[in-house]
Amino acid sequence: MTKQTTISLIAAMSENRAIGLNNALPWEPIAADWDNLKKVTKGKKMIMGRKSYDNPHRIWSEVGNYVITRQADYVADEGFEVVSSLEEAFEKCKSDDEVFVLGGEEIFRLSIPYADKIYLTLVHETFEGDAFFPEFDESEFTITERKEFSAGQNTPYDISILTYVRK
Repeated sequence: MTKQTTISLIAAMSENRAIGLNNALPWEPIAADWDNLKKVTKGKKMIMGRKSYDNPHRIWSEVGNYVITRQADYVADEGFEVVSSLEEAFEKCKSDDEVFVLGGEEIFRLSIPYADKIYLTLVHETFEGDAFFPEFDESEFTITERKEFSAGQNTPYDISILTYVRK
């Protein structure tokens, strides 16, 4: 993997780090978060785990998507390419300027050591979850952008949208 490709993670998590419940977001849709996601990922390829891919409300890119699974015979929809590892997906994106990792929990855990940027939306509530955003050493990153939204400002919850860049 050449360092010319920026590896970016994009996620939303609650105060207790929940990112999913029953293969869906544990909160009602947050327009401000979706608007940010669409803006920063536009024209970029996306990497996701099979469980994220299987979500009926999955996120995808018009320019290319990679689904990581250990299932050798797994068949994905048109516009999605099946790969067996994160490293294989990164290799296929090595000529791109930036690629986004969308999760879920295991894929985020494996991706954090490679991450150049983390776009992280903090939902300032606690939600039940069965998938969680992994802990990471925030001292290895600088927060370069912070957007605050109060409930009622295109969001049903108070949220912070943070951009972390590796030092």
